[in-house]
Amino acid sequence: MKNILITGAVCALLTGCAGTDLAAINKNISDTAFSVSKTLRGGGGDSGNGMPVMTKASTGATESVNREFSLPVDIDTAASRLKRHYGYVTPDEIAHIRNKDRNSRWAAAAIEDSHPVWEAVQGSSYRMGSDVGDNDHMEIELEKNGSGTRAYVTYRSPSPSHLTGSAFEQLMTEVKQVASGKVS
Repeated sequence: MKNILITGAVCALLTGCAGTDLAAINKNISDTAFSVSKTLRGGGGDSGNGMPVMTKASTGATESVNREFSLPVDIDTAASRLKRHYGYVTPDEIAHIRNKDRNSRWAAAAIEDSHPVWEAVQGSSYRMGSDVGDNDHMEIELEKNGSGTRAYVTYRSPSPSHLTGSAFEQLMTEVKQVASGKVS
């Protein structure tokens, strides 16, 4: 009986020590998990253990460049060509994708993340656009101009170098050529 009491007392003491050790280990795990999640959320600053915390990159001020030109084709043809070439989508197309099946909601959400723009008055005016790359955005407005079309292109970017130079000029030339039917 004496052995049972001694064994019980030793177990009780060891359990108390183990509980204290487990609490300290649990706190360390919890603190580490908190600092990792804070880092991934972009909490900013220092996590308290010397590890820097990631923050979301700032896009800075967005600048824009506007171009306009005349197109020798009717407005509906120009809009159709630009929509197909650049993959612009209408709100009805996004809704159709979303309602297709359960997994299609992800596809629709991805499309919406590119900030699509679509407004149309068939035969009169169109406005279309979406994000280009990570931070840039291009919108094209078309308006009827006699038997032709007047196009207005707005390109926005936080990086001034994206708004000048040969690559930008080549993009503007491409828009004009696509709408005119010279490039498909």
